Amino acid sequence: MTEDQPRPVRYSFWFLLFLFGHMLLSHLDRTVSELARVADPGLLDIFRAITEAGDSKWTLVPTGVLGLGSIAAGWFILTDRRVAAMVRWTGSALMFVFASVALSGIAVNIVKVAVGRARPKLLEQAGFLGFDPMILNANFHSFPSGHANTAVAFALAVSFMVPSWRGALLAAACLIGLSRIAVNAHFVTDVIGGGALAIATTYWLRGWFTSQGWVFYRESGGTYRLLWPGMVLPLSAGRTLRRLRETGAIQPPGRIRQA
Repeated sequence: MTEDQPRPVRYSFWFLLFLFGHMLLSHLDRTVSELARVADPGLLDIFRAITEAGDSKWTLVPTGVLGLGSIAAGWFILTDRRVAAMVRWTGSALMFVFASVALSGIAVNIVKVAVGRARPKLLEQAGFLGFDPMILNANFHSFPSGHANTAVAFALAVSFMVPSWRGALLAAACLIGLSRIAVNAHFVTDVIGGGALAIATTYWLRGWFTSQGWVFYRESGGTYRLLWPGMVLPLSAGRTLRRLRETGAIQPPGRIRQA
């Protein structure tokens, strides 16, 4: 569709494309949901175990407690300025992960209520595949997926600080999203929507943390980097581990200390 086309023609084209996409995705949601209902019970047990990892309590509680504790220790307990700075940075990094999951979760809950999409089990029980906006009934909180949102937000937040982990973390997030479809808790588009919302909120939060001088800084070319404690911390940890091995405090795997 070129720009020289009349405006009504361009609008009609995009409207028809939207309708086609809606029909395609609705068919995809229904088809995949029906396949999930007849999946092997043993496979479903595995997915039920996997889907538990997407519960936000597994990320919010440890990152929040450890993050606040580290910040407090860095400010009020530790006396070595360099060590205190690294501990404060670690606490801020943990709070970035906490805030990424929490902010995305809040956004998800607002959208869930506003959209009011029926969960797949209503399609199975009553053949209902529709919406009932502004309702607090959890059966109508299918879109977007909270578990997928949490998994993607956590994966992105951590990978911003440890880029080498990004592939594995995002693969795990995709597996959690797939598990939500497999256990018939969400449709395909619910999972995609949850992940997309997590990407938007986590990237925005990184920019906000940077503007506050926390965890990251931004180079003139627009590239985000970790503040110096985040760069030094892995090197310091590596040196500490090597020193402990040299003194015998840590034994290499498979090595047994002689009595």
